[in-house]
Amino acid sequence: MIADVSSSPLSARRGLRFLLSTTLAVGLGLSLAGCKTSAERAEEYYQSGLQLLEEGDVDRAIVQFRNVFDIEGTHYEARKTLADTYRTRGDTREAYSQYLRLAEQYPDDLPTRVALARMAFDGQEAQEFERHTTRAVEIAPQDPEVQVLDLARRYRAAALAEDEKAREALSEEAARMAGTRPDDPMLMGILLDRAANAGDLAEADRLTARMLELQPDNPQRYLQRLALLAERGDKPAIEAHLRATIARFPDNGQAKADLVRFHLSEGQPDKAEAFLRELADAAPAGESGARADLVRFVEAQRGVDAARAELDRLIAEGADPLLFGTLRAGFDFRDGKRDEAIAAVRAVLDGVTEPSDTSRDVKIQLARMLAETGDEAGARQQVDEVLAQNAGHPGGLKMKAAWDIQADKVDDAVLGLRAVLDQAPQDAEAMGLMASAYDRAGEADLARDYLSQAAAASNNAVPETLRLAARLIAEERWRPAEDAILPALRRAPGNLDLLEALGQVYLSMPDLPRAQGVIARLREIGTPEAVAAAEQMDLNRLANEQGQDAALGYLEQQANAENASIGSKLSLIRAQLATGQTEAALRLAGELAASDPDNRAAGMALALSQAAAGDLPAARATLGGLVEDQPADPAPHLTLIRLATQQGDIDGALALAERGLAAIPDNPDLLWSKAGLMERKGDIDGAIAIYEQLYARDSSSMIVANNLASLLSTWKSDDPAAVARASTVARRLKDTEVPAFMDTYGWIQHLNGDSAAGLPYLEGAAEALASDPIVQLHLGVVQAAAGEADAAKAQLQKGLDMLPEGQKGRSVALAREALARLNAPAAETAGTGTAGTGMAGTGTAGTGGTAAPAPGQATN
Repeated sequence: MIADVSSSPLSARRGLRFLLSTTLAVGLGLSLAGCKTSAERAEEYYQSGLQLLEEGDVDRAIVQFRNVFDIEGTHYEARKTLADTYRTRGDTREAYSQYLRLAEQYPDDLPTRVALARMAFDGQEAQEFERHTTRAVEIAPQDPEVQVLDLARRYRAAALAEDEKAREALSEEAARMAGTRPDDPMLMGILLDRAANAGDLAEADRLTARMLELQPDNPQRYLQRLALLAERGDKPAIEAHLRATIARFPDNGQAKADLVRFHLSEGQPDKAEAFLRELADAAPAGESGARADLVRFVEAQRGVDAARAELDRLIAEGADPLLFGTLRAGFDFRDGKRDEAIAAVRAVLDGVTEPSDTSRDVKIQLARMLAETGDEAGARQQVDEVLAQNAGHPGGLKMKAAWDIQADKVDDAVLGLRAVLDQAPQDAEAMGLMASAYDRAGEADLARDYLSQAAAASNNAVPETLRLAARLIAEERWRPAEDAILPALRRAPGNLDLLEALGQVYLSMPDLPRAQGVIARLREIGTPEAVAAAEQMDLNRLANEQGQDAALGYLEQQANAENASIGSKLSLIRAQLATGQTEAALRLAGELAASDPDNRAAGMALALSQAAAGDLPAARATLGGLVEDQPADPAPHLTLIRLATQQGDIDGALALAERGLAAIPDNPDLLWSKAGLMERKGDIDGAIAIYEQLYARDSSSMIVANNLASLLSTWKSDDPAAVARASTVARRLKDTEVPAFMDTYGWIQHLNGDSAAGLPYLEGAAEALASDPIVQLHLGVVQAAAGEADAAKAQLQKGLDMLPEGQKGRSVALAREALARLNAPAAETAGTGTAGTGMAGTGTAGTGGTAAPAPGQATN
């Protein structure tokens, strides 16, 4: 039974004291525990994390280390251990982030700087490697780790500078260091580079094998080993290595693609297909990527019918009918069955009851089909629906960005594309669009950078590589262009476009022996297109090496050969006309047209030769016959227009342009010719209307953009809306070196109140277009506006003196007024304007900023 302590006063008092003592003790203990310092509590979490780490419970250890920072954000040991933990488990992104936080909190901590430098080096982050190595050298230049980093930095600089002497000396230094640090990956990388340059495959084999052994989770080591095996030509080892790479990195799409390409290069499409079937069979039921890859492969190797059969099998086995039905429709679309394909996609979408990521992707595919068929309104409706459901949908954002770029809404396009790249940093299509946006904004360096990124992200795919190469070639950056093309050629060694681009680079460098190698490769391919490209390249090589006479002799030899093609004879005629050998060209063209009267190319050659010989009635008759035979062929129409223009018959040329447009409505070349003729006739509004029409159809054309902006700024300079429109259209002309474009851009800068910014452009334009009086007047007006009164007087007088007698026009009148103001400062003070603010235009007879080829010539 329970004792009744309340029966005794003494017991009661003792019981109370006991209760009070216990309560006091418990309360005191709680109070003391609650008064632990934040440092002590942080240390408890840190020690708990260490204990969990020792027990192998890494995830819970990470939680405890992070708890430390909730209390003490600058706890060095916890942050360092956490960073090391992430690095050990292969989470380089999070590890790097934690090391960076340490570097911010402890900028002089050497181990942190070394870790950051090495991780940046492994990740090929050159700027970060440079930054952290520089700081490490400042902290402890004699530290062995730091000396390795510094050596790698200097070696990289020597390699970039192509300083082979310094490179060799530094590799010797690396070899000495490796005596005491034989397994340092950074030193081994330098030694591997040296071995590769020396062709020492045995040493390269040893190094790549050891590096892979030391860092089995580093993808770069697998790529280095693969390169070595490829150099050795050890094909069984290549296949085994690629399979080992895939086993180690199951999500590595590049390794899978490399294995497929390897089998194809070995003439083993069946093995490639079997591998893709392995991947498709192993993929979970809800994942369609591997199955879609299989279908695309079957299409490429065995044709559309086989791919359709594969799709039917997959759908019958339960594959997603929405996705694979859309793939099937895509085949029909490419086969020309566009209406049927679009109907099929709409049908599969009709079965969707709940929108999903897949259904949104299919709607974007439908939008692309509609856009390609010209139904932009329908395409926009699909995109709007997708973005209403998911404002960040990459496909929808990319299509919208393309439309925004076309409409000169560059800022909107860039914002949308940044959202895409935030989700998918390696989206090559988004990078290409970003390049287009920055081109439109006049930011050439940024555009080039995104083109380079797009080529890399696409794994050197042909379209992205060709676009980058075209930019570099246009900038005469031959070596970077070569560097861009070669990796793509390794993936597609028979691609004619890549080979032609590479040949152009070698001819321009010039590197004639390597150009000869490209020519030989084209002849080896042997298709008619490849042979024609080889002959043209060989002709250019001969002209570079021995001069135009040798090239002409080569063409004559080709044209006079027993089995000479019509193409070789036409090439000779073009060369003869270009070099003034009119009689020879006329004779050969006449023979060619007589032997093959139905050949339109021969007829055009004859007409051009007749015109060059001065027999214009004969040329017109020949061209008239070509027009009558095929009214929808623009070439003879354009040549007739050009002949009339050359004779000064602007009215006749306009009539010919109208005749051509009646036969070929909306033909852009004929519209271009008509716009130029209307401008010369003084119908500026009509010319602007045509340029607006052309711009709406293709706003990417630099020449159309320039001419539209030039006319707007010339003739509508007192209309703020027109000047704003011209400014938007002309943004892409920033940093241009084309004289006509320089005049347009500089003049628009002046109209926008920044004459100082426009002045260098107009100076360049006036120097290059020294015979154009209107360009000279533009410069004079802007010099006056910029306060260069003496130079402006001389320049305006120079331009006015160059004008043909009696020439009038708004620009001429304004130039005279500007000069009068400069010669009578008092009158200017009493006036209402400042010199040059009202000056605009090129006049009816000047070219000014309008770049227009003669009617009949190519416009883009």
